[in-house]
Amino acid sequence: PPPVESKLPFKELENQWPSEAIPPGSRGRDEVTEEFMDLAKVRGPWRRPPKKRHEDLVAPISPELSPPQPLFRPRSEFEEMTILYDIWNGGIDEEDIRFLCVTYERLLQQDNGMDWLNDTLWVYHPSTSLSSAKKKKRDDGIREHVTGCARSEGFYTIDKKDKLRYLNSSRASTDEPPTDTQGMSIPAQPHASTRAGSERRSEQRRLLSSFTGSCDSDLLKFNQLKFRKKKLKFCKSHIHDWGLFAMEPIAADEMVIEYVGQNIRQVIADMREKRYEDEGIGSSYMFRVDHDTIIDATKCGNFARFINHSCNPNCYAKVITVESQKKIVIYSKQHINVNEEITYDYKFPIEDVKIPCLCGSENCRGTLN
Repeated sequence: PPPVESKLPFKELENQWPSEAIPPGSRGRDEVTEEFMDLAKVRGPWRRPPKKRHEDLVAPISPELSPPQPLFRPRSEFEEMTILYDIWNGGIDEEDIRFLCVTYERLLQQDNGMDWLNDTLWVYHPSTSLSSAKKKKRDDGIREHVTGCARSEGFYTIDKKDKLRYLNSSRASTDEPPTDTQGMSIPAQPHASTRAGSERRSEQRRLLSSFTGSCDSDLLKFNQLKFRKKKLKFCKSHIHDWGLFAMEPIAADEMVIEYVGQNIRQVIADMREKRYEDEGIGSSYMFRVDHDTIIDATKCGNFARFINHSCNPNCYAKVITVESQKKIVIYSKQHINVNEEITYDYKFPIEDVKIPCLCGSENCRGTLN
């Protein structure tokens, strides 16, 4: 049968039990309860460990600190009046105009308004306080090199403003009045006419054109060449190794370039020619001026030594005398276009050992000698 639930307390039920139902030597409920409570007092209460929340695991390392609130001291009466009347010195800006307009509208909305407001109208006026443009601070310190060394950086590009600054500083230094040995400034004298370079060149050309009618000398042309050099460049040539090319149109019978080198005697030229052959220098850069003088441009010369030979050249060489010194100058034989190679006839003497010619012209002789 199902058990019958009793609503009596445990103490009364225990008293109603028969003595035969309680085994001998067993302890009562009160003794067991007292023993359990004593043991709990010694060990302490047992509690389930609390679970750690996700917020505690991912909590920030340092707490967020709110910025401190700024504290401003109250202004004095003098400071208030200074700020109020600052408009007479610094003017008013857009913010001041906006707040003045708001104040004017509020005064109009008041019932006990002043009489002068009825005769006053608001008219917009631009601000009178214009802030000056901030000048960029120029860094005059040492330049920082990315690679750590100035030599490995190459060339730095100079800004146009920096160039103008250097130019102005140089002009300022030249404009300073000269001083004598005692430190006294010498009164400035009127400067000579400082005309532009283009004006000087045009005057030079006018003088040359007037002289050519009466005096057609090579010395005058040589001075013209020194005054304005032709634009030339050297690069790879289809004739032989390197060649000289024109970077501007050159008219006929004009001086192109001077053949520059060391003036040596015939004996020295023979010794150098043998030494150059031993060193492996196959090209000859020696140009004969006369029976005793030879110009050697092998290791000391200019672009003229790159001019190649051609059996149908567009230039020719001519010896002129300048201040009792003979010079070799290359003249244009015909009109030379831009990027056209400059050539002339070497006119080597006839020898048994032939040097092949690679000019490729229509009337090529086949050999240089």
